[in-house]
Amino acid sequence: MMKIKSVFTFSILSLALYGCGGSDAPENQPGSVTLSGEAIAGETLTATVDDPDGFDPSGVSYQWLANGIPLSDQTGSSFTLTPEQRGATIRVSVTYVDDGGTREGATSNETPEVLANEAGTIVVSGASTVGAVLTAEVTDGNGLPETVNYSWSASGVVIEGETSQTLELGQATEGETITATATYTDLEGFEESITSEPTDPVAPEGTNTPAEFSGLSATVQNNVTEPLTGEISVTDVDENESSIVAQTDTTITYGTFSISESGEWSYNLNTDDPVVAGLANASESVEDNAVIESADGTVATLVITIIGVNPASGNNQAAVIRDLTDDDTGELRFTLPEAQAAGRIEVSFTRTDDDLGNGDAFISLFNSENNNAGSIIDLRIRDDQFATRYPERSFEGVEVTPGTLQDIVITWAYPVGNTAAGQLPVVTVEIDGEMAVDPFTPDGSNPEGGVATVSFRFGNNSLVLPEAAQYTINEFALYSDVDGDTLVFEDDYSTYSEGFNLDSEVNSTSPYAPNTEDAVVEEYGAGSADGNQFARVIDTDDSDTGELRFSLPEAQAEGRFDLRFTRTDDDAGSTDAFISLFNSGNNNAGSIMDLRVRDDSFGLRYPDVDIEGAVVTPGEFQTLSVTWSYPDGNTAAGQLPTITLEIDGEPVIEPFEPTGSNPEGGVTTISLRFGSNSTALTQDAMFWLDDLIIYADTAGTNVVFQDDFQSYAEGEDLDPDNNVNSVYASNTSEAVVAAEQ
Repeated sequence: MMKIKSVFTFSILSLALYGCGGSDAPENQPGSVTLSGEAIAGETLTATVDDPDGFDPSGVSYQWLANGIPLSDQTGSSFTLTPEQRGATIRVSVTYVDDGGTREGATSNETPEVLANEAGTIVVSGASTVGAVLTAEVTDGNGLPETVNYSWSASGVVIEGETSQTLELGQATEGETITATATYTDLEGFEESITSEPTDPVAPEGTNTPAEFSGLSATVQNNVTEPLTGEISVTDVDENESSIVAQTDTTITYGTFSISESGEWSYNLNTDDPVVAGLANASESVEDNAVIESADGTVATLVITIIGVNPASGNNQAAVIRDLTDDDTGELRFTLPEAQAAGRIEVSFTRTDDDLGNGDAFISLFNSENNNAGSIIDLRIRDDQFATRYPERSFEGVEVTPGTLQDIVITWAYPVGNTAAGQLPVVTVEIDGEMAVDPFTPDGSNPEGGVATVSFRFGNNSLVLPEAAQYTINEFALYSDVDGDTLVFEDDYSTYSEGFNLDSEVNSTSPYAPNTEDAVVEEYGAGSADGNQFARVIDTDDSDTGELRFSLPEAQAEGRFDLRFTRTDDDAGSTDAFISLFNSGNNNAGSIMDLRVRDDSFGLRYPDVDIEGAVVTPGEFQTLSVTWSYPDGNTAAGQLPTITLEIDGEPVIEPFEPTGSNPEGGVTTISLRFGSNSTALTQDAMFWLDDLIIYADTAGTNVVFQDDFQSYAEGEDLDPDNNVNSVYASNTSEAVVAAEQ
């Protein structure tokens, strides 16, 4: 239904609901509250209380509500509406004691939905040359009426008779700047009169207008052998000139470049070039430039940034924060892509004891103001105690354990996703798997707008701490929901070179904010792999393989599976390991992918293919990423999914389809097997599994399940037949949690 502003005007209205529940004595005459004003942003609503028994106006308590939710900072007799309340209904509640001694309470009816004007915009397009036609385009968030009145001006002087949406530039406009003005009443009743920015001075007829380009940058890693592709858009107001001069295999500094007339381009990087090959890590880069030309001769440059790849580290790495300056804390700061009304962070962290340097660590969530007033949570981590600052509260029953990694989960959720002023999020804190404090709301002066920043700080702004004083972030994950289903960002710091500075002002490839300081990637502890836990699968049963099996909550038409794995050499026991995706049949016929991991090579079973160029490295963890996608999500009989497979970050085979007899229905099972059904191996033969993640999409943004095996006791059996707390399927056999030594 169309909303018209004039309908919403209201004056002194008898909108009272009376005090309830026997608080009025028989002779008492209940009070009422009335409102005046317009329910429009910028207007002021005023509450007027009336009580025949009399009352003291200074003793009235007011509480304004938007959509029934109290606005904590609106407790006066009037309320000036802002655009934040657009679409909300407003009412006010009052309480007081009348002159007869009766406690009164009254609440007004709700206003209509608050209106707020979104100023319209007008943009003029077309070539600024004599003979060309200009067009005015109007947009308005409140809706446009059928009739909009236009006028055109040349250098500020109205052009008589030109009242349409378009203007043909005559000879008299040469040298003039042109503006368009639109006047109308939008669909919510707001009167608008808007004027465009002036054009460039009108050029003589036949003058060329240069083309404009977009999409002139790209990035590629220095080890990528597949063509890098993209598209450049070109716009030109001159007729038939919005195209590009085609090129084919043009040699540029570090590769060859091709582009079509419509802007699709490809770039083949010469990975053997010594400059390219010499990029040692992600902090090193060079640029290659491809010069392109539009149909009218306008020239532009596509800048391709070539970035080195961080060498894989066999050690557990972490972000280590110190406080080495006397004018700021040490900090690792991450800026969210956009402010979130709800979300979740998961962090594995530790800090040193105060004996090594007396300073507190903090885990903080801020709104866009990034200050104490905008704090959603500011968790203080002393060397022996946790506490929050807003509200100021110490946590009882949970201890800080310096030098030992601890896990923390923080969630936040604004009411109904409303982050407007006065709306307070509910925050929860879980430490080492236990709720550390009851859910609470922040009490800073301005915690509105949603979470925009995650900050890990150490030390203070006026002291320098010894280098031995450290705050370590081992794993960090950010989600856009409180349940942790939709991943926004994660980092385990394993992809950086040791010593990598995470300050993006130092290393442009860092994903962290420029406010990051004294935060570098280091090996976690001396021989820091010690204590890292994983699943160990063996096969000592001559009637079955060893197996770790996970059943998905439901069959997935698409998804992604990531894993770190290694196995022993055949000298310890001659057998194969398998990484398999099955449908609900859980057999070879329903195999979506069955990857054989020998002690020296990889192969597939359906199709039967040996994978060339990828080597198994027994005793050293490798990474795997496999994706699957059925056509248009259709998992019916006859529909085959496309499978991709990467090992150690590189595609090892072209995308393929399974060749089993019945790979329909989607993936329901992840099976990680070792050994065979007919022979037994010694306990020295092992298959190790770590950092298992299953996603609901091929891009890897929606987490279904993940396990790094850190939350288990060493030696814990993962077979649910032996351990009712196990999350794995009952077909799991001879799979236990072990720790690296």
